Amino acid sequence: MGLVNEGYLSFTCADALDDSGYALTLDAANGGVKKAASGDFLLGVAATGTLDMFGNAESGKEVAVIPVGRTLVVEVQLAPDNQAITWGDPLCVDSATAGTFDLRDGANETGDIVAYALESAAADSGGKIKALLL
Repeated sequence: MGLVNEGYLSFTCADALDDSGYALTLDAANGGVKKAASGDFLLGVAATGTLDMFGNAESGKEVAVIPVGRTLVVEVQLAPDNQAITWGDPLCVDSATAGTFDLRDGANETGDIVAYALESAAADSGGKIKALLL
């Protein structure tokens, strides 16, 4: 994942895109993006396809993504007793430690989703991880 021209984000796309304009969501299984299904978190829209030099759409290729709203990639501080976090997990402000973030699981942490994890973190590891701030 990286930042490309004019604020586009760059991710590896699990799906083959024959053109731009596809709705994309985070793909936790592959650490990139994939075509969004109804109800998925909408990360943005593909600014490019994933075509090879012969015009064939390929999966597993980099795609420029026009992000929805003013999303930013930032490093966020995890709660010292954070839950295990995997790539693409929703994050909220921790209910016990002000100013820190934790997995928004709907049971232990029920605050508004304010970011999505772009890195994994072991339980109780604290520290910082990259996240897509909404």
